[in-house]
Amino acid sequence: MAAKMKHHSKVVWPGFSNSPPPRHTKKIGRNEPCPCGSGTKYKDCHQQEGAAFLAKLDRLAEKRHRAEARRQLKEQGVPWYRRLFFQK
Repeated sequence: MAAKMKHHSKVVWPGFSNSPPPRHTKKIGRNEPCPCGSGTKYKDCHQQEGAAFLAKLDRLAEKRHRAEARRQLKEQGVPWYRRLFFQK
């Protein structure tokens, strides 16, 4: 008599899923212009650096966005200690 094994499904908590997290860096084709602004094709400019280069561009864009948001808060008269840890 062979024992039957029970197959239990995975528990997925509300608000979570088994899918991979969303991609935050943009995907660039080989023949598209390089996002560094050089005007050359991506494959001839920064493709060798790969995902690290794209992640760096995303970090710089986020840094510029935070700086602009903090500048706007300063113009609105928000105190420095509230602007210090501002995340948006």
